[in-house]
Amino acid sequence: MVDSSDKRDFMRMHVEIGARFKINGHNEYHQGTVADLSAGGLLLSTQIPLADGDELEIQVVPEKAVVPPLHAKLKVLRVDNEQSQQYRAGCKITEFLS
Repeated sequence: MVDSSDKRDFMRMHVEIGARFKINGHNEYHQGTVADLSAGGLLLSTQIPLADGDELEIQVVPEKAVVPPLHAKLKVLRVDNEQSQQYRAGCKITEFLS
């Protein structure tokens, strides 16, 4: 656990990485951007409407092989839609996949 001023369990890394994801086990993948990545969750920006409670499967492959790819299941905890065509979803990582 990290002792930080924002009381998070894990330190956040401010990143901007392309990702693909699918909603609730559907087969169709959508594009998004991952930001604020930590061991416990991430912020996903996308043009696809998302709602609190949605379950997602995400794949993130960094441009450089400095860190391994991320393949995980997520649960959407909150969604902001301040920009008309852009959804920003705060997600919790529920399971790491191989």
